[in-house]
Amino acid sequence: MCPSPPRLLGPLVVLLLSLGGSAAAQAPSHPMDHLSAEEHWTLYRVMRASGEISDDAHFLFATVHEPPKAEVLSWEPGEPFRREAFLHLVDGGTGYEAVVDLVGERVLRFEAVTETRYMLGPDDWSTGSAILEHPEVRTALEARGITDFGMVRCYVGSMAFLGQEEERGRRISRATCINRLGEVNGLGEPVEGLSIVVDLETKEILQVQDYGTVPGTGPVAEHHPEAVGPTRDPLPPIVVSQPQGSGFELDGGQVRWESWRFHFRADPRRGVILSRVGHELEGEFRSVLYQAALSELFVPYQGPTQPWSHQAYYDLGTFSSTFEGIAGSLEPGQDCPARAHYVDSWVVQPDGSPRRVAKVACLFERPGAEPAWRHGTEHYIESRARTDLVLRMIMQAGNYDYLFDWVFKQDGSIRVNLAATGIDQVLTVEAESAADDEGEPDDRYGRFVAPHTVAVNHSHFFNFRLDFDVDGTGNSLAVDKIVTEELPAENPRRSVWRVETLVPEREEDGKRTSTLTAPEHWRVVNPSRIGPQGYPSGYLLEGHGARTMLLPSDYIRRNAGFTEHTIWTTPMRRDELFASGPYPTNAPEDDGLPFWTRENRSIADTDIVVWYTIGFHHIARPEDWPILPLELHGFDLKPAAFFQRNPAIDLPIR
Repeated sequence: MCPSPPRLLGPLVVLLLSLGGSAAAQAPSHPMDHLSAEEHWTLYRVMRASGEISDDAHFLFATVHEPPKAEVLSWEPGEPFRREAFLHLVDGGTGYEAVVDLVGERVLRFEAVTETRYMLGPDDWSTGSAILEHPEVRTALEARGITDFGMVRCYVGSMAFLGQEEERGRRISRATCINRLGEVNGLGEPVEGLSIVVDLETKEILQVQDYGTVPGTGPVAEHHPEAVGPTRDPLPPIVVSQPQGSGFELDGGQVRWESWRFHFRADPRRGVILSRVGHELEGEFRSVLYQAALSELFVPYQGPTQPWSHQAYYDLGTFSSTFEGIAGSLEPGQDCPARAHYVDSWVVQPDGSPRRVAKVACLFERPGAEPAWRHGTEHYIESRARTDLVLRMIMQAGNYDYLFDWVFKQDGSIRVNLAATGIDQVLTVEAESAADDEGEPDDRYGRFVAPHTVAVNHSHFFNFRLDFDVDGTGNSLAVDKIVTEELPAENPRRSVWRVETLVPEREEDGKRTSTLTAPEHWRVVNPSRIGPQGYPSGYLLEGHGARTMLLPSDYIRRNAGFTEHTIWTTPMRRDELFASGPYPTNAPEDDGLPFWTRENRSIADTDIVVWYTIGFHHIARPEDWPILPLELHGFDLKPAAFFQRNPAIDLPIR
């Protein structure tokens, strides 16, 4: 199906967009648009009038319930389209899901999800005040010389489920406390050796665990101007201007830039979601991706004792509600160029009303840091500068901030950048540094980053759901295995390497991990469309992966089973959106990719989804303190026999 191209904007509108500014969320004009403010209120009215929920129900997460894929593919601009909302709420300690018809104003589906597995919400965080009233907690604080309880905050956050009998069928969490006395914008002073076990359903404090006092050091990771001190002299300014306006055109969430066409929205749980990504070439729309988005972000810490043993965070599946949407507001001129186009969005509040979140994404062009291509000899030099289009979101996830870029390039590729910054979680220890650390080392599970301060080892795993539609929905995964070939004895060259291509038929063979000793390249191809030189049209997925270092018997590894392979390949299913399942918090068994792929479904010449895991193991450095310099990683989607030649060969000389 070749959809009509997005409606072109008038010259005045394009000029206004090119000069920057923020576009407030508007009424939906595309089936994949996020919920508008009016639609949030419709959702609220329908649910309150349904008789299904009590007055005390808390709305945790609301988003558009996407139409079936076939409907979106056949839709043409100007035609009507279905509008449904998906809602996740908690009522009386039970999590529920609802699907609401926003046009007919009726509940299409309402059902309990489970009593123990749902996102954290405001009720869960409110447990902190009750913790401070507990006599054993106060005794432990006083033993540490803390008597100003008004400056103490206790947070429920350690959510790892370890499969212990006392955890089964319950929502158990661990709380820790900080002393905010003297804190401005850091983490406060951690109250070490104190862990509080809480039942989030009954709000009961099950156990106060005091492992002994550690001398405090005062507030940590302060980074306000007074704490930083004098700043260095600024460098001469670099000015990027676009006096003729931007090169992209924007109509609602639909973007046209060079040959690229795509739609995007900002979702409260998945962040920026790209849809209908492809190229318009000679009047034909050639699709690359039906949809691409972050699926899960998992951060397990590596301390063996409480509360560190239970610190493992599903930032999308657990905390989206408490973050009020994972996309945070951007700072013009700092997070994005001031000239960028900014996009607002809406999130649901616990009472069901919508709240506008300003500047959750930005779209801008930038000069490429390297040339698009170049070749020179002693007789001539041919070189072409490039321009990139960047769609950016920054996630504010507690102590960490994550940057996500979708970078569209003139050579037909997409670079996906992901980066971490913010404040490392730390442990206060008796030794001042590694130099005077005696006996059992205080840095056994981390590294010193400041006096008496150890940043605990941890990993960051990002999983992306990539619903490929390369020239249509009939796609296959092509695995190019690089193998060594031993040559005959009479050949002076003893070995070469060549490529063996495997096309997995079923999900089990679609689980792949490339290693240094067994490297693989992965292409998603359309077997029915033959590209140049006789190869099927395709796109190459290229980047570095990250795998878990935990044992298969570890419950944390089982709950985050997607970390066992770099890519997983599944048939497209509308309800399979999250690598660890829809509600990974306190999950008592495998869910998500390990569970779905047990069926070993067919993945050849069909509508497939590739799930890509990338990340890094964080061993902290002193230079990571007090704020981690931007830790940048990424991967690329590159055309492979999709075009006839280098798509950037015809770039003009500037």
